[in-house]
Amino acid sequence: MTWLKSAAAELFSLFVDDVWFSIALLGWIAIDILEIPSLIGDPAWPAPLLFVGCAVILLVSSWRAARRRGKP
Repeated sequence: MTWLKSAAAELFSLFVDDVWFSIALLGWIAIDILEIPSLIGDPAWPAPLLFVGCAVILLVSSWRAARRRGKP
């Protein structure tokens, strides 16, 4: 049974390197698809907000990875 857990973990790590990054992106995309159009009536805003949110998540994830490796 441990080989099955090991195989599943290896398969998961092939696609997901940083779990926080993946969850944050999926959450932001869900918010942008489900909530932003109902909050803002203008259909031109969801795409730029999606881009800005993804860019911020990428910057924060890069900053966290650099701090984990001991580089300020």
